Amino acid sequence: MGKQSAQIADGEKTVIDQRELRQIFGRFATGVAVITAKYSGELFGVTVNSFTSLSLDPPLILFCLHSRSSFRAALGVGASFTVNILSEEQREISTLFASGADRFLKVNSLPGLGGSPVLTNSLAYVTCRVAQEVPGGDHVIVIGKVVDIGLLRRTGAPLGFYAGAMHKLAPYG
Repeated sequence: MGKQSAQIADGEKTVIDQRELRQIFGRFATGVAVITAKYSGELFGVTVNSFTSLSLDPPLILFCLHSRSSFRAALGVGASFTVNILSEEQREISTLFASGADRFLKVNSLPGLGGSPVLTNSLAYVTCRVAQEVPGGDHVIVIGKVVDIGLLRRTGAPLGFYAGAMHKLAPYG
């Protein structure tokens, strides 16, 4: 990592320390999801904290994925994927899909629409087709058109990510 120059719109250059930027970005709490897909008979999965809703009409979501991720092989316009929204009890699953091997041998899942796995103990899932991929620095922004949804559990708290670690999210008040 280290310092990197950034060009400001008015032509001014500034130097941003990437370690400090990562710490600052980490001060924004997010939820945690596992994105799954099936491509050429192979199952793919990756943990993300960059998932967000984009539009209700038409129904669109987005997530960001590192450009060098092996998950990129499963994507492309029209490809199907599922966003599995994790509960606080699924911390181990988030770790497994962040870096583990034989991921799908260690979780319970069912094939969703288009074949992408739905993790059965998740809070909810959203299955999409890739509508667009937009370059974003060292990541790609994947925009998905929602084609199927499901609320799997009516109770349970979401898994959160803050300051580089997983956390339980408590209700306010």
